[in-house]
Amino acid sequence: MSKPHLSDWESLKRLGRYLLGKTRVVTRYDYQSLPKTVDVTVDTDFAGCLTTRKSTSGGIVKIGDHCVKTWSSNQAVIALSSGEAEFYGIVKGATQAMGVAGILEDLGASMLISLSTDSSAAKGIANRRGLGKMRHIELSELWVQDRVAKGQITIWKIPGIENSSDSLTKHSSGERIAQTLFFCNQVVEIGRHSIMPSV
Repeated sequence: MSKPHLSDWESLKRLGRYLLGKTRVVTRYDYQSLPKTVDVTVDTDFAGCLTTRKSTSGGIVKIGDHCVKTWSSNQAVIALSSGEAEFYGIVKGATQAMGVAGILEDLGASMLISLSTDSSAAKGIANRRGLGKMRHIELSELWVQDRVAKGQITIWKIPGIENSSDSLTKHSSGERIAQTLFFCNQVVEIGRHSIMPSV
């Protein structure tokens, strides 16, 4: 953090308390058959930053059961509604998934993108063509509508309680974080790995 605030110190202490007793996280990559889609789950915390009023986007990219990318980042623009913020979250998720799909394409595996969100408003924006009544949305973000119309990206609505990206956008309970870890095929283990040198 280049310009920390007092609230950031409180957040750091909260993180430290959560990490007590959690020595390491292991991500499992079990054998699996080649999936047909790159799956991405996104969520957004609308105006979550009380200082800048910017929204926070979070997401998880998976290939089958394998988690290959996660992120949690502030949006560049200040969204004027939760639907707009969630749509920007979809754009971010689609961008990340297209990057993964592009690498797979270079390796000879062509995959479509399946994107899940808990926002009906954002799903509606992505599935139509043009701005509609939301004329304040950045025009540069509307390319997602074209990809959806061409069938390259499919957008699904999931219940908020099932959205494992939720804990990537805000302070969450231990149970909610455990849900995200389970979704990413990660487990918390105590102690160091057997091949690590002793300290």
